[in-house]
Amino acid sequence: MGKGKLAIVGVGEVPTGRYPDRAPWDIIYETCMQAVRAAGLDKNDIEGVISVNPMAQARLSSEIGFGKIPEELGLKGCNDVCICNAGGASTANCLRLAEQWIDSGIAKTVLIPHVTVHSVLPPDDLIAFFATAGMDLQWEYPFGTTYNGIVALMSQRYMYETGTTAEEMASVVVALRRWAALDPNSMFYKKPVTIEEVLSSKMVSTPLHARECNVLADGGAAMVVTSWDLAKEITSTPVYKLGQGATYMSASAVLRDDFFTREAWRKTTQTALDEAGITSNDVDVFEFYAAYPFCQCVMLEAAGICDPGEAGKFIMEGHTSPGGKVPCATIGDAVGRGHTGSGVSIANYVETARQLMGKAGERQVPDCNYALATSAGGAYMNAVTTIWGREPQ
Repeated sequence: MGKGKLAIVGVGEVPTGRYPDRAPWDIIYETCMQAVRAAGLDKNDIEGVISVNPMAQARLSSEIGFGKIPEELGLKGCNDVCICNAGGASTANCLRLAEQWIDSGIAKTVLIPHVTVHSVLPPDDLIAFFATAGMDLQWEYPFGTTYNGIVALMSQRYMYETGTTAEEMASVVVALRRWAALDPNSMFYKKPVTIEEVLSSKMVSTPLHARECNVLADGGAAMVVTSWDLAKEITSTPVYKLGQGATYMSASAVLRDDFFTREAWRKTTQTALDEAGITSNDVDVFEFYAAYPFCQCVMLEAAGICDPGEAGKFIMEGHTSPGGKVPCATIGDAVGRGHTGSGVSIANYVETARQLMGKAGERQVPDCNYALATSAGGAYMNAVTTIWGREPQ
């Protein structure tokens, strides 16, 4: 793929939750200016804006897509603007496009924002959107193939083939909520759960209980990125992109040979590690964005941390929780944070940056030098793995 020379120099974020009185543009103003100030820049230093598409918010998507953010923020130095939609992989693509803009000279500094406000949308509209988004309306939707249904099928088969127990799968949620309980920006801040509480929650789609599924939420985040060379001049805590792997699987889960997506993640993870010149043993924190518990297991196995089928036990033993030897998903993934549409992945990258900057508060992983971050879109249509570090390689 070729090593780019991209660096994150500032991040901003608002708490995730249900805040119907918090307008989308208020979130955009706050997160973008947080990120600009954190980088030590003036807003007029921003030369490009690449936004993550706000899913299920047609009016807001149209406003952003037609260039309102630079105008509303008064970014007098802005040279170009666009919007990107690749589902949960949107942020990865925003970062890659920003890398191209920076490399080609279109912009020296690029702002990447995302906003989601689900709480003001009519429930029927939300249900209709997430029931049909990406679904084949002839062969999938009529048979009730929603995202919960797809992942339930994958989880059931994974548990059957690997022997992973319901208790082990519930322990993934417990681990994620332990991280979320330490994050003031999580909707589940100070709200850990037990295995018993997970398994006693209502069954949504066998074997997924309610607490193993996502809660739609409002939220927003932003990043400022630049080149390696300028990053050193802008801030004392830049975070460098060191390697990346990406591969497309299939839009439809039932059509892919790599049913668990393990081989895809193994491939992109190895590519990213090789490009960065490190191994998985060098990684200090694994920021997996997978949205559902079984995917955390698959990614641990793909990264070579666990043998296939052993991840559930590994997580249940506490190794991925705060204080564990393999910290994973330190914002709690979507299960622990709340699902902000495509914005979960930008929250994941913001947390990656915070960990490497040493600014993650109670969640801070000691001596964090390398982080592995993942993102995927749709019903796991693709796999993107990126290595980030405190020093350029």
